[in-house]
Amino acid sequence: MAPPEWAGAAVAPAWATGLSAWSGSWAGLVAGFALLAAGLPLSSLALFALLAATAAQAGTPWWVAGSLAGAATALGHGITYAVFARLGPPFLEAVTAWMPALSAPVGRLRLILASRYPWVPLFLLRWVGLGYTQVFWVLGATRVGGPVLLAFLLLNDLVWGLVWAYATVGIAIAAPAMGRWLTVGAVALLAATFVAGSWQLYRSRRRGFPRS
Repeated sequence: MAPPEWAGAAVAPAWATGLSAWSGSWAGLVAGFALLAAGLPLSSLALFALLAATAAQAGTPWWVAGSLAGAATALGHGITYAVFARLGPPFLEAVTAWMPALSAPVGRLRLILASRYPWVPLFLLRWVGLGYTQVFWVLGATRVGGPVLLAFLLLNDLVWGLVWAYATVGIAIAAPAMGRWLTVGAVALLAATFVAGSWQLYRSRRRGFPRS
């Protein structure tokens, strides 16, 4: 059972009061989780660390913060699904041609979706965190699984957000002295993953070009 202070408004610790406006913005967090779901190279761990700091600053219950994170993630995945469903397989092929490193993951996802029981590996993929965005690309482009599978995966986003928020907000409340370093580390990790992801994309595209 969660500690009593988790269920209601928590007093903002001293480390949370110095957060910058952009990192403490709920709108910024919603955008971050949605963009992560859409495929932008960001760190979910860093976003949850900032979510915990923002929740502590605002006195927001963990389940509200987690619902927000899960809903924003589901929104990003839902929009991605709709785009690929509208543009179809040619768009998926164009994206994988533009980003050759994604060809293998997309191919593996096609095999999973063609299997008899794709639900379990797709459920687990959400918790591993690698390649889950591409699930919605393939689902949308191929229309495999139908609305029931899509709803199941989006609900999985919500559960994922709640579980991670429970853990990270709990750490922020139980160990407020870690809060300042947690926030600084989260911002640094966000920047590092964005740079690393962008560099990987650049290298992937260079490898995909034929040499003259």
